Formats: sequence, C-alpha cells, structure tokens
Amino acid sequence: MAAPWPVVLLAKTENRRELKLGKEVSKDIEERGLDPFVFKLGGLNFLEISNTCLSSLADELGNLTNLSNLVLQGNALKTLPGSIGNLSKLKFLDISHNKLETLPAELSKLSELQTLNALMNELTDFPDVSGLKALHILNVSHNKLTALPQGISDEDLAHLSQIVANNNVITTVPDDLSNLPHLNTLNLANNQIAELPNELSDCTRLKELTLSGNKIKDRKLTKFAEQNSLKQVMLFLAAAKQKADASGDKKDKKAKPKKKKKGDKDVEEVAQNLMTVLRFPTADGLVVYVEPKVAAVRPYIVCCILRDLDFYQSNNMFKNFITRQTRLHEELCEKRQAATIATHDLDLVKGPLTYTSKPPGVIMITPLFKSKERSAAIFYNCMKQEAEALRREKKRSTVSGIYKYLDLLKDKAEFPCLVDVEGQAISLPPLTNSDKTKISKDTRSILVEVTSSVSLDVCKKVMDEVVKQSLEMGIGKPQDREDGDKEEATAEDEEVLFNSGKNRLVVQQVRVEDAEGGLKVLYPSRTDLGDDTYRVDRD
Repeated sequence: MAAPWPVVLLAKTENRRELKLGKEVSKDIEERGLDPFVFKLGGLNFLEISNTCLSSLADELGNLTNLSNLVLQGNALKTLPGSIGNLSKLKFLDISHNKLETLPAELSKLSELQTLNALMNELTDFPDVSGLKALHILNVSHNKLTALPQGISDEDLAHLSQIVANNNVITTVPDDLSNLPHLNTLNLANNQIAELPNELSDCTRLKELTLSGNKIKDRKLTKFAEQNSLKQVMLFLAAAKQKADASGDKKDKKAKPKKKKKGDKDVEEVAQNLMTVLRFPTADGLVVYVEPKVAAVRPYIVCCILRDLDFYQSNNMFKNFITRQTRLHEELCEKRQAATIATHDLDLVKGPLTYTSKPPGVIMITPLFKSKERSAAIFYNCMKQEAEALRREKKRSTVSGIYKYLDLLKDKAEFPCLVDVEGQAISLPPLTNSDKTKISKDTRSILVEVTSSVSLDVCKKVMDEVVKQSLEMGIGKPQDREDGDKEEATAEDEEVLFNSGKNRLVVQQVRVEDAEGGLKVLYPSRTDLGDDTYRVDRD
C-alpha cells in the first residue's frame, strides 16, 4: 500500500479533528484514487473534499463515526456509499455541485442531521426523509426531481424550517405541509406546478414563499405567484379553502383554475415571457480578454449585457433585483464559494476589459458602497478581521458561512480582477465590485459578470438563472413606456402590465477571448438559455 499523503499523515500525527482536501489533491485522485488512510482518521469531526475529480467514495467512509460535518461539494460524485448511514453524529452534509443521480436509502438513518444540501446534481428521486428528525434545512434545488422527497410532511420533522426545491420538474405540492410547525421558507420556483393545495394557507409560520416560474392554471393565482407575494397567495388559498369547506366539497381541495371560454388562448401561451438575444456586434461589441495567469487563481468567467431596462416600473423593482442577486449568492452560488455575480452600469464601463490576476497590494479599487480607493490587500484584511470578530462574538470555532469565500484567496500571491481599458479595477471576485460602476435605479443597461473557481458550467448555470429571474421580474422596458420616463408605476399600471401577458428582456452577447484573440466563451450562445418556460428570439 502506498504511503499516506503528507496532509493526511500530518492530520493523523497531530490527531487533528479537521481535514480539508481540495484542488491540490485532484491530480492524485485521478491517478491513484483517494488516499484510503483518510478513512482511518477516526477522530475527525470535520471532513471536506471539494472541487476535485472524485467520482466515488469507498464504503470505509462509514468508519468515520465521529464526523459532524461532511462537505463533498464540487466533485464528480455519481453515487454515495450506503455506509454513510453509519455516521450517526453527522449534523451537516453538503453534496452540492456533483453528478449524483440517486442517493442511498441509508441516508434516512442520519437522525442528527440538521442541514442537507444537495443543490445542483442530477437527482431524479430522493430517499425518504421522515427519519431525519433533527433536520432544519433541506436544499434540493437544481435537480430533476418530479416531487418533493417522500416523508417531507412527516410530523416528526418538527425542526424543519427551510425547504429549497426550485429549478426541478416538480408537478405537485403536498397538502399536509402544515404538519411542519416551524416551516418559514418554501422555495418552489421554476418547476411544473399547475395547482396549489388550499391547505398551504395553514402554514402560518411561512415568511418566504417563492413560486414564480411555474405553470399555475389560475390567472389570478399566477399573478400573485409571479410576484412572490406571500400575503396574496395565502389569502387566495385561504379564501378558496373556506369556500370549499362551506360548500361541503371535499373532493376538490385545490385551488381551481378559472374556466376558459371557448376560443380563449391557452394561459401558458399568453403568459409566456419573451427574451431577445442580440448577436455580438463586431464593430463595437464588448470584449473581455483573459490573461493566462488568472487560471491559477479563478479561471472561469462569463459575461453578458442586459439592455433596455426600466427600474421605475414599480416602487420595489430595483430593490427586488438586488435582493434576488443576494439570494442567488446564498443559494446557487453557495455563499460565493461556487461562483460570484457582479453587476455594472454599462454606461460607466470603459471597454475592452481584461480579466487577469495581480498581487493584492498592487490592485487598487473603490469597493462597493465605499468612498475611498484602497488596495485589494487592505480590503481583504479588513474583511478577514470582520469575519474573525464575528466568530468571536458568536463563540464559534470557525468563521461564519457568509465569510467562507475568503478562504478562496487564502495564501494567494495574486488576486483575480477585472480591469477596464484604463487599467482601473472594476471587479475583485469573490470579494466585491467597484462602487464606480455600480448600478442604480437609473441604469438602463447592465453588464453582468459571473466568475468561478469551480467550472465554466457553474458560471453558465448561474448566469442562466440571473437572466431568467431578470426576465421574470419584468425589468425590461415595456414597449409602450417612453425613454426617460421616471414616473413610478401605480398599482393600476402594474395590473395592466401583468395582464399584458408577457415580460420582455433584451440580452446582448459578450465575447470572452484569450490573450491572442481566440474565442473562449460567447454568452449567450445558441446552446444557452434552453428553458421552455420562456421564448427566445435570436437575431
């Protein structure tokens, strides 16, 4: 048997309780597999294997019975061993950004598990979760599930507060979710749901309900769902439930769609949104040049432009746009560890741009919401101090999850940055972008930038979601609204806007090229934005 890896041997020698393995062992895994000595570190309570080519785990994983945290995100895992059920002390499991199609039934034995993150896999079904009695957070978004996991409404799941299952192909919602006394977040956006159970109105603790991007038949309920209006959806369902109860009709407990008259257009057809993709203009199109050295730090970048925007259509449209970006950072981007989104006012960007890396002491940037320019090194150290202060305040052994992305730049001799034609840094992923190019309510065109240290595919999936949610929000300027009109829409105007049946968004391609001018990425290409919930016109 080969000698153990130095990092594994050190963990054994020093009797460490934590072990983190990342990109640096990916080549060893590809050539010889994962070091089996890892599974002999019985004292571990934290194990992370992330961003490697790891495609499977040995049954010996079950030997690590003291594990409380297991992070396996960003690998190529297709299966998990059934022995994972032996990890009786496990409280946190992150298997996001893999290629998992199924999960072992033994997963249901993890009775101490509090957080289960299975985001961004290829799961078509999910094991029974009724045995996960300590579960607080379940994230199964961006998979291929046709239904929420079996047992999701079990009364024993008394602590379950968050169910995140957006971007699947879920068709129905259980009518007994009110069995979960602490459920406060339910995200079912971008699925295939046609009806909602009236009993959902009994979930009185819900604070966040996200239903946009479904195929709900009832026109009025569709409006409320697209607006993600918790209050209006709950009032609608409560009224429908009261009416059904009063009439004694116990057979149909779900909100009924409005009956269509003969000759009416299909509701889905009427409500379908339109995205127009403009080709890269060869004369004056925006180009991002990528220098080879950035590959060692953060190699992947995708950009596009959102044009003809109007944030004055409603009072909260701009605020909601920022809120959605924050939510994407939390969920799909995994607190910026998988990817980072930056938005710039195109009128304030001086192209062409260069994506490169430089020593942090050399990079000068005015961070978002700051008035003074400072070096990336100083800004990074300030953020580390904030993270450490919060750790001490909360009396934790590690920094808070919201600062975990700082580890991506730990001990890096150079930081990634996006600079304009004058050499001014406008973005410092994953930390911040420049205050000088920040968007505002007056912004009419946005340069969207997504970077990642994981993969180009992750960048594209995040960008797809940014563009899709921008379309769903309706930030594109309506055709009947004049340029320069800054009068905010009234409630009546918003009603008319909704009843017009479709939102419109113009997306323009941006080229990412290597230093010699060779094409690396053109987004959106003809293979991007392949979602049947909206229509795409390409010029």
